[in-house]
Amino acid sequence: MRFIYISLFVLLFQPLVSQNNCNCNQNEIAFTDGYVNANQLIFRGKTLSVSKGTDYDKATFLVSKLFKGVSPKQVTVYFDNKNACAFKFNTGEDWLVYANYQKAKPFVAYCSRSRKNVINTNKNIDLMYIKSDITVDDETDKLTELCGLKPFTESIPSNENAHSNIIPNGWQRVLLIIVSLIGFVIIYVVLNRIWKK
Repeated sequence: MRFIYISLFVLLFQPLVSQNNCNCNQNEIAFTDGYVNANQLIFRGKTLSVSKGTDYDKATFLVSKLFKGVSPKQVTVYFDNKNACAFKFNTGEDWLVYANYQKAKPFVAYCSRSRKNVINTNKNIDLMYIKSDITVDDETDKLTELCGLKPFTESIPSNENAHSNIIPNGWQRVLLIIVSLIGFVIIYVVLNRIWKK
């Protein structure tokens, strides 16, 4: 009878235990050339701010080393906030970030090599979500050897209308009007010659 109660208990509570299992496949995120090539943005930086959103949270970083991709010195990355296995970014932390773009925004997946720099003498510890025998500093050195360091771009405007039409200034307006008038005159002359024939 005791066996039946234990079995029933395990069956009822096993789904709850497995939902909190946030282990990632270590083979898929091993540090290899292929893994590095599969990511569009790789950098190391310090967390400046973290903010909550409805579908995604975001963390803004001051990038100290850019290994891959195009990025300004300050970049915002997005991450899932609806999954039980979610990142826990805090201001002032040193992070190594691997991201890919979705809808022109860099997203960080939970099961990636993205992790916080944890100083500890035991190398076989969970270094923020993945177990690794390579420290963040060692991985930074390997990324520098493999990819080099990339220059930063100009800051990208954060407003949503950044790609809207640009309104010309006064001289540009005058030039556009003159070019348009010349175009209309040329079309008028050509059409008049065709109709006279």
